[in-house]
Amino acid sequence: MTENGAVRAPAATPVVEVEDLTVRVRRGSTLLTLVDGLSYRVAPARSLAIVGESGAGKSIGIRAVLGLLDPRRFEVTGTVRLDGVDLATVPKARRRSFVTGVASLVFQDPTRSLNPTMRVGPQIAEAMLAGSGRPDEAAGEPPLGRAEARRRSVELMRDVGIAAPEERYFGYPHELSGGMRQRIVIAIALACRPKVIFCDEPTSSLDVTTQAAIMDLLDGLRESRSIGTVVVTHDLALAASRAEQVLVMYGGQAVETLPARGIARASRMPYTQALVRAVPDVGTPGRPPRPIEGLPPDPRTPLPGCAFAPRCDQARDDCAQERPPLVELSAGHSVRCWHPGAAIEQGPAAAAATPRPEVTR
Repeated sequence: MTENGAVRAPAATPVVEVEDLTVRVRRGSTLLTLVDGLSYRVAPARSLAIVGESGAGKSIGIRAVLGLLDPRRFEVTGTVRLDGVDLATVPKARRRSFVTGVASLVFQDPTRSLNPTMRVGPQIAEAMLAGSGRPDEAAGEPPLGRAEARRRSVELMRDVGIAAPEERYFGYPHELSGGMRQRIVIAIALACRPKVIFCDEPTSSLDVTTQAAIMDLLDGLRESRSIGTVVVTHDLALAASRAEQVLVMYGGQAVETLPARGIARASRMPYTQALVRAVPDVGTPGRPPRPIEGLPPDPRTPLPGCAFAPRCDQARDDCAQERPPLVELSAGHSVRCWHPGAAIEQGPAAAAATPRPEVTR
């Protein structure tokens, strides 16, 4: 049982369970749907990548999970469980402290995430002192003082690969490189001893070499500390190479979920296939990337059918008339499409011969 009076599930329970999450934003007298019925789960030490174009609902979805949306503007429905606890059962006065004791968020831009007037080491220590990253009193650990917080902050800086952490502890953000600032942000996230880390485009502002180093760091922390990770990215290549499971979003919906390994061959949703074709393939000379024609859907004008139909070169008449459900094709692989395509190598001609899946409504 937690300090909030909620009952924890067994240790094997996923650290994150999201069911039918829907997010709407108020625009005058209307509500615009930004995330529509999103569901996923992440177990300890496992990784999920959420992929899609800008405006797909990726970032707004993780902010809804963590309770970071202003309730005066946003309406959030659905079920969110962190460490087996349904957040709806946690009193509102204690919900923020409970969430920060389980989950942390690494923002996209480390420069904007850090206080420019404060030295980086004390920013890590502040997270320990103010958050639920304090020692576990039930385990007999003493209260955390400032000296101990500083010592542990230096250890965290060393753990995330900061050279000479005793000296860098007193540095300001502007004195560090982009990669080092991102490592500091990750150290702050670890200060609260999370069981899952959400990363919102954690490498988008970094060069390619530094991107790889940061992803190596996150992978190492996930494995060594048994931390679940949810990485939001528009980079399908990064998702395919780093995550274990990929969730593809389009128009606020999950349109395909599948194992990351072999995603180019296994994908059946035309949108996922279009993302694969848009990635430059240096191993295939003479095959330039193919951009996706058209624009993403506008939430102000929702479509009655498949959200991707206006841009899909495999769409048929029924695609624009009725919204397809998310159908499981095989274990760990679901797709939201009336006519899931064949492998990319087989092309749209083979996809046209694929029968419409039977759905129980």
